[in-house]
Amino acid sequence: MQIGSLFRIQRRNISLFGNLGESISHILPKDHVYFKVKRPIGFHDRPVHIADAPQDSRFTKENLNIPKRMWDFYFDGVTRKTRVRKIQKEMAYGGMYDFHVYNKTKGRLFAAPPSYFRQDKALFFPNFPVKTITGDQTELIDLFRSCKATVLRVFSTQTGAKMTNDYFQIPEAQDSYLSNTGVQNLHQTYPNAQIVEMILSETWPKYLMHTHISAGKLKSTIPESQYDKFLFAMRDDVLEREDREKLLMTNLYSGYVYVIDNSSKIRWIGSGWPDQHEVEGLWKAVRGVSKEININSAKMAK
Repeated sequence: MQIGSLFRIQRRNISLFGNLGESISHILPKDHVYFKVKRPIGFHDRPVHIADAPQDSRFTKENLNIPKRMWDFYFDGVTRKTRVRKIQKEMAYGGMYDFHVYNKTKGRLFAAPPSYFRQDKALFFPNFPVKTITGDQTELIDLFRSCKATVLRVFSTQTGAKMTNDYFQIPEAQDSYLSNTGVQNLHQTYPNAQIVEMILSETWPKYLMHTHISAGKLKSTIPESQYDKFLFAMRDDVLEREDREKLLMTNLYSGYVYVIDNSSKIRWIGSGWPDQHEVEGLWKAVRGVSKEININSAKMAK
């Protein structure tokens, strides 16, 4: 065999294993590092109603060019690389990784911020369609606008719900703000606040189970006044992985608590089992945001 041919074969082999090594490096997840939230989290774009969001037409010239779309899918370097990277990330940070991180952190992925974010610096929680426990369709933006401060609890598993229960314990009482009497207490203590709970189902079978089986059982444990504030959504349909990362909603087994004002801005966030300081920080944020909006409303009224 000629030396030139042998060199070309060796170069191809090096390229093959180099690409394989690079691919493997992309599906090896980085170990989770516990951190304290110090900066606003969320989206820069203000959310709008779904009907007002720009819609991409399916009948554009580009979409109707089927041969080009097929060529781009299989052969275009940028398109293929983007698709591969997305698959690699899903493989790296899938269910097994979530379970490993949960076992390591017990759901405490980060420490809550020391104080709530300033209104002019805070970022947005996105809008998307949700289903209430009674089967009605609504949008998050409407729920946030209906109250000056919303405490949003998000979870996908019973573990995630359980670990965030301490956030809602009424001080010096055996009751919770999530009970019938607790909701009344909440309205008296925080008249400008509401609690919204949302289950983000990991798969369609789980979503159907949550909305058709679990919903009936949950009604007996949830105050009737909260029926329109207990929500369901299909996780990957409303929040892709990159979107969940912006919200620090990165682990399937953890639970998350947000304080969101009536402009859909995220003013505070917590996760997992809270310490007493974080519980106090949550309700301090609710009081501060409510007071701030009252002052701003009074200024605008003058």
